[in-house]
Amino acid sequence: IWDTAGQERFRSVTHAYYRDAHALLLLYDVTNKASFDKIQAWLTEIHEYAQQDVVLMILGNKV
Repeated sequence: IWDTAGQERFRSVTHAYYRDAHALLLLYDVTNKASFDKIQAWLTEIHEYAQQDVVLMILGNKV
């Protein structure tokens, strides 16, 4: 499991992880609309670099 915490400084290395991933979890903060709005950008990147059959799950979280 790789957790980049959505930080911009790790964005360039995430491409390598997409390639062999069987599943990807996208988490957003349910109290922060901006974090949800960024999901589309992540999905665009995933569609570009991940396998077509990768399992995607979008989860709202706030603990």
